[in-house]
Amino acid sequence: VGPIIPHFSVVRRFGARTHLDPTDFDSMITLMDTYGDSQYPYFGENENGETVSISIFPDQIVTLTYQSNGWHRKNVYWRDGTREELFEGRD
Repeated sequence: VGPIIPHFSVVRRFGARTHLDPTDFDSMITLMDTYGDSQYPYFGENENGETVSISIFPDQIVTLTYQSNGWHRKNVYWRDGTREELFEGRD
């Protein structure tokens, strides 16, 4: 069994919805190019109904998932294709 790749449906600040798919590298780069200068995170939920914050920078996208099991999972998707997964504690 491979790693679980989360998919997010994100509510943007302006009320429009967008979709973040970490398996689609080109769309991740487009998000970095388009929203990389964002001052605030975006919020939404993943396919499991868990709350997610997404911070988009010119060189990376950082997601923080508040998992239903109490854990906080941080995923970092770098422009060069590198990916990181960290667990930052529990409630």
